Amino acid sequence: MPAVISKPVRAGLPGRSLGAAAVISLIVVVYSYRQHRNTAAKAKKSMAALATAISSASMRNLRSSNTYTAGQWIESDERERQFDADAAYFQGGPSGLNTDGKRARLDRVFLQQLRALARIIIPSLASKEAAIIAMHALFLVLRTWLSVVVAELDGKIVKHLVRGQGRQFLAGLLSWFAIAIPATYTNSMIRFLESKLALSFRTRLTQYVHDLYLNDNLNYYKLQALDSRIAHPDQFITTDVARFCNKLASFLSNLGKPTLDAIIFNVQLIRGVGLQGTLGMFGMYMATASLLRAWTPAFGRMAAEHASLEGDLRAHHARVITNAEEIAFYRGEERESEQLQGSLQRLIAHARSVAARKVPHVVLEDMVIKYTWSAFGYLACALPFFMAPTGRMSSSGDGGSGHRTQRFVTNKRILVNLSDAGGRMMYSIKEIMELTGYTSRVYSLLSTLHALRRDDYERPRAAACGGTAGEFALSRAHGIVYQDIDGVRLTGVPIVAPGGDGGGELLVRPLTWEVRRGEHWMVAGPNGVGKTSVLRVLAGLWPAFAGVVERPEPAEIIYIPQRAYLPLGSLRDQVIYPHTHDQMQALGRTDEELMEVLTAVHLAYLPAREGGFAARKEWKDVLSGGEKQRINLARMFYHLPR
Repeated sequence: MPAVISKPVRAGLPGRSLGAAAVISLIVVVYSYRQHRNTAAKAKKSMAALATAISSASMRNLRSSNTYTAGQWIESDERERQFDADAAYFQGGPSGLNTDGKRARLDRVFLQQLRALARIIIPSLASKEAAIIAMHALFLVLRTWLSVVVAELDGKIVKHLVRGQGRQFLAGLLSWFAIAIPATYTNSMIRFLESKLALSFRTRLTQYVHDLYLNDNLNYYKLQALDSRIAHPDQFITTDVARFCNKLASFLSNLGKPTLDAIIFNVQLIRGVGLQGTLGMFGMYMATASLLRAWTPAFGRMAAEHASLEGDLRAHHARVITNAEEIAFYRGEERESEQLQGSLQRLIAHARSVAARKVPHVVLEDMVIKYTWSAFGYLACALPFFMAPTGRMSSSGDGGSGHRTQRFVTNKRILVNLSDAGGRMMYSIKEIMELTGYTSRVYSLLSTLHALRRDDYERPRAAACGGTAGEFALSRAHGIVYQDIDGVRLTGVPIVAPGGDGGGELLVRPLTWEVRRGEHWMVAGPNGVGKTSVLRVLAGLWPAFAGVVERPEPAEIIYIPQRAYLPLGSLRDQVIYPHTHDQMQALGRTDEELMEVLTAVHLAYLPAREGGFAARKEWKDVLSGGEKQRINLARMFYHLPR
């Protein structure tokens, strides 16, 4: 490729822990309230960081501007070192994965992908995300412990009711309401921390993607113009990243909490129904879990395919919005409607197929989890009483009856919680399969961006490897680029249009051409012969397949594209792009200078007509075609390249 040369928790005995439960719960509530006040303010900062990710990424890569500070240089170098360290973890995507998620399943590949992404969203054990996970785990343990306490308290209340002990019954109700306070707060904090964790994951991952996508390596251009592995990158960066982070954040609650419940409740159940009954329940869980797993559809592949179809529909709408005027001139709304309806019908057909495949799965799931497990649980709770000697069953009068009732209600409550934990573990399998689909898509995006960062393009297909296409495959480009001369020089550089399959088309035979300072050239010729392509190679958008390209430093040259790009922002932003207003002020430039620039390109009337330099509009719809081209020229006069 062209070488650029330039500068674990213990559950106590519930019957003896009601007082301790109240004290510990009160301490946790006070501590969590203080943490909640601190994290509420940080949540707003996280949203602001997510909203400004693109802007900050662009700022970090304006190395050529005079306003690039030493701190930004250090931050950029640190980011580059992180990319170098992460590259080894994103080697399998470009050639081994397809973006439709057909390999999305729970296997070793998924675990490797998740490990690679975890390096980004949880950079260290001292990170904010690790602290949130630790606090989330603490509340999960607390909720499980409170569930055990409530089960024991439930049995005592029923025992007092059977014995007719009114005072103890009322005391039990008061204890019930006392436990409800920390229990409800714990549930709220679990949901809050889950949302906060998802937001933190998304902030880090989106920032990382933007830094890798929008940089001076032009990955955002290569991804669409020189490589075809990722279709609709906007869908990947927005929707898929958000869904991946939400699914991963809920993973702790959907699987971690039921697993913890199963361990603790099984310990309590052994005390209540004995080891044999617990082993019987465990065997029944494993057998039914195997049955459900065998009948579970490929939800990961379905989720990935659904996301891909949504991306197609979104891209069609975006194309209509971008080219609304051209479509209106041609009266092409019927044709566009047909394409939109086609994308919508494919999405609906897939959604209906998924819904139809879920019906038998949900029926079997509910039958096993809600009814089979419950019936087996009643049997396990009742067998110790039926199998006990008759003398023990009838001893102690009402006291014995109350004690048996307490044991049965407590064991039943624990068993219900255990069944619920097992049910949520079964339900979470579906969530995990969907997580594999989103993990595959996000990993594919990052692995492709890492590949483009080291100029590793899509491999040419076997059918496209012969003749000219094989000769001009992107992997064979070996031209040299220098960025340190006063002028422009091409020496033996063929102008090649990169092909979609990794091959290319030769437009101009090896070209030797030089432009010195002060010279003016016009390149003329019919359409399609490579006039603009020469500019693309010179600017570094296309690789030099051979020869030597010599050009000035990026800050000393400016390229004006054929189609004017008008970013979101004020009229001032249109003239000074890609600088920001802060950069303009740091350079000592003024609005008076901008007026002189507009006068030079015969646009001096624009500020008065549009409401001043600070006016913000959709400029691509406001300015005429000629005005857009003159804005292009105004940028050249503002930046004053050498």
